[in-house]
Amino acid sequence: MLRTAASTEPRTRRASRGRGFTLFEVIVVSAMLLILAATVVPRLVVVERQREDKTILEVEDLLRMFAFRNTSGLQQVGLTYDGAAGTLALWIMDLDPRNPDGARIWQQDRLSSPVEFPDGMGVESVSSDESSLAPEAWTITSHPDGSRPRIDLSLRGKQKSARIVLETYSNSPRRSDDPRAEIREAIDLDAEGSAYDPW
Repeated sequence: MLRTAASTEPRTRRASRGRGFTLFEVIVVSAMLLILAATVVPRLVVVERQREDKTILEVEDLLRMFAFRNTSGLQQVGLTYDGAAGTLALWIMDLDPRNPDGARIWQQDRLSSPVEFPDGMGVESVSSDESSLAPEAWTITSHPDGSRPRIDLSLRGKQKSARIVLETYSNSPRRSDDPRAEIREAIDLDAEGSAYDPW
């Protein structure tokens, strides 16, 4: 009996040691992981860049809709940004559906969808008629007389950034990162003495 117990002890110790990885196996697995990372990571960066490009285009479209609704309608319109939720939405002052005879109220525009910013992207700075606003949360509205302010937005993401300007006289916003677009500054022809010069 003693012999049996003594002979099983070394076998148990040998079996419990197990088999480790060889250096060759570790190198092969590391190489496979590096190859996988080299193919996947660039694709993730491209996907993130495309998502940010799409968001910038959606912000441009929303500013274009803001200008269109202001020009074509009689209602006051506004843009509202919520940094915590990461959304930019178009609002309109319209009749209250619960009380049509009452005062007009601000409600989200039914003809446009809010822009949802991807993680890591948001408004870096914003100004309305040269007045800076807090970039975390802001509202810009058209004036009651039908005019609208000059809007200057700077967006920043992980891969892309853009400055978008909507002038008071234009219905189409301009991007600073677009080589075809130039952001024009207003010129006071009277101050330059060129008010009556032929064009």
